Amino acid sequence: MDLTYAPLLIWMLVIHLVADFPLQPLSWVKDKTLHRSRSRFLILHVLLHAMLAAWAVAGFGLLHGGLSSADVFTTLLTIGISHYLVDLMKVTWLTHLKSAKSFMIDQGLHLATILCLWLYLIPDTGALILAVWRHIGGITPSLVLLAYLLIYMPMGILISQLLASWAPQMPPSAKADHDSLLRAGKQIGYLERTLILTFVLIGQIPAIGFLLAAKSIFRFGDLRQTDDKMRTEYVLLGTLFSFTLTIMLGLLVKALL
Repeated sequence: MDLTYAPLLIWMLVIHLVADFPLQPLSWVKDKTLHRSRSRFLILHVLLHAMLAAWAVAGFGLLHGGLSSADVFTTLLTIGISHYLVDLMKVTWLTHLKSAKSFMIDQGLHLATILCLWLYLIPDTGALILAVWRHIGGITPSLVLLAYLLIYMPMGILISQLLASWAPQMPPSAKADHDSLLRAGKQIGYLERTLILTFVLIGQIPAIGFLLAAKSIFRFGDLRQTDDKMRTEYVLLGTLFSFTLTIMLGLLVKALL
């Protein structure tokens, strides 16, 4: 696989991250949110992105060849226009979304634009895409992707069903959890299973013990202090189901690879 133009993509991504975060003061972000299309800092921010991206393409062309002044101009226009439209969309149409979702959509669109621009700039894009597809299109990435998908909603539902037989035994006082964050338990479970599966797949199973120990210190310590034995046992069952099922899935995937 010809990776001659791979550094150009890295340059473009690095410049995007630098221009979008360290080089964008909080005052600019507030001004964009307040004045939207009338914000002079939105224009300044867009010009900074476009000029730095064009500089990266021009510099790469001088060092490695294969890129023309037309490519530099295309980069300037593409990054400038796309960044303006995406940032304007973020402070208008995406304001009703949660900040995390808005941020992910905003950055996802920026990164997708950079990737598409890079594919346009490099010669023989079709051959590169075909080579990448052959490289990642085998059974290994597919199995790993399937495993990660399984540990989220399907496994969460399975764990809930396994715990269902114990739920009626818990008194209302044990079920109450007024001090917990909304849906935090579900997100903790997702992150927990992600780490466990990753540790198994990379062969770092002992690290799972440290994860369980950390959870025991924080979670089970708090429950023990409330003298709520039923709730403690219920949480412990859920944790052990989560750990056991994820470890078994990880070992199965490793055996199939």
